[in-house]
Amino acid sequence: MTKGKDSVARWPVMGPRSVLGRDALDRMHEAALVMLEKTGMFVENPDVREAIGKREGFTPADGRVRISRKKVEALTAYLREMGGPPPAANDSDVPFTLGVDTRASYIVERDGRSLRPMTRADVVESAKLVTMLHDRGVSGTTTGVPTDIPGPLVPLEQFMISAEYSRSGGATNDVTDLAVAKVIREMNKVYGRGLGLSVWSPSPLILGGEELRILWHFRDEVEWVYVGTMPCMGMTAPCDPVGTFTVAAAECLGGAAIIRELVPRAVVVIGPHPEPADMASGVMVFGTPEWELLELMHRDVHGYYGSHTTQKLIHTTASVPGVQAVSDHMAGLMLGGVYGYTRFGPAGMLALDEVYSPAMLVLDAEMMEHVRRVVRGVWSGEGLDLGSLPGVVAEAVAEGGVFAGHETTVANMRKQYHQPRVLKRMNRTQWEKAGRPDEVREAQAEADRLVASFNYEPPRDILKELRGIYEDAKKRLA
Repeated sequence: MTKGKDSVARWPVMGPRSVLGRDALDRMHEAALVMLEKTGMFVENPDVREAIGKREGFTPADGRVRISRKKVEALTAYLREMGGPPPAANDSDVPFTLGVDTRASYIVERDGRSLRPMTRADVVESAKLVTMLHDRGVSGTTTGVPTDIPGPLVPLEQFMISAEYSRSGGATNDVTDLAVAKVIREMNKVYGRGLGLSVWSPSPLILGGEELRILWHFRDEVEWVYVGTMPCMGMTAPCDPVGTFTVAAAECLGGAAIIRELVPRAVVVIGPHPEPADMASGVMVFGTPEWELLELMHRDVHGYYGSHTTQKLIHTTASVPGVQAVSDHMAGLMLGGVYGYTRFGPAGMLALDEVYSPAMLVLDAEMMEHVRRVVRGVWSGEGLDLGSLPGVVAEAVAEGGVFAGHETTVANMRKQYHQPRVLKRMNRTQWEKAGRPDEVREAQAEADRLVASFNYEPPRDILKELRGIYEDAKKRLA
């Protein structure tokens, strides 16, 4: 039992809870150390491989680089120091936030069933909708990439769209080319941002990819680096959630140890991020029971290495909004909420992260508010503490036994009852009278209304400077 802001007794319904105990985490870490000592990392980039092979504690062998226990333990101590102590238990009154992803290349049409490639106009509308949902807890920039723009210019166009229509300013996650990365770096300088890069490596136990090449180019300038891996359970990692997460941890620790050795000026963080697969097709599957278990393990493993996350993902494999998509997203939201998470995402995203639905984004925001009301828990309303309750009941009984018009009901109903915007609570008669409304179409109509009412104005001086950089890049890259 806790005390709420109004000093009444409150019983919140939230964590934080855990899946893995300290003993299991210690044993996973030990297994990761052995993997890096005995098998090591394959470093794809020849320049990085040559540079790390000359450092103490990193031994080239059989085309790989074995990493000493001492180096990995030093990195582990560094990560824990950077992360600091675990945060206090979450306050059930803390607002929830819902982030979006920028990677979708398809959009769901207004009929809720048809798909087509996202255009620049779609990306603009997505940025407008995210901005207009700000007061409902939604944050981010755009939800997809403009597929009608020439390839090299796609991330630059996405950056410009978010600069003009998003409260968060220009941004893109679609940078896998060094020439484009150089332009994006110039654009970020307009905002006064330092240089942060991510390196997502293939599995198993590999450090590579174009992102590593970009990092190596900017090694004297980069300020922080996120090292992540995404091994697939039963495909590029063992068919076992603990084993898969251990491989992911080893990959991140190995990659981070190499990067920290070669780029000591940068802050390095890790993010092991394993996923399950459909064993018949081999594709990643989200929203499944095994996916949720891996998701809940994230906080335990990340916390072990100093990263105390409050974010829970809410993915689905479904390609259009419907029973499966809503079930998967709601399960992720509710499970995360009762486990103490307060940040969720990506909202509006379907088919892993390929498809964006404006209707789903609106529904996700609504479902998040539903969950937030649940985790805030129960409390005695104004004038209804247990000492006063007998008198209130006696008074209502004397007046006919109806509480609807009682002063305590008027005072408390808006605090006790969640009021949805789209998912209306109607019985069959009311539903028939309302014309049998369809929730997806209602959500799409709400999205259209919000986009039509867009009223954000970006900083014009920043936008002017960014356009100059973009126009110059077009001449060189288009």
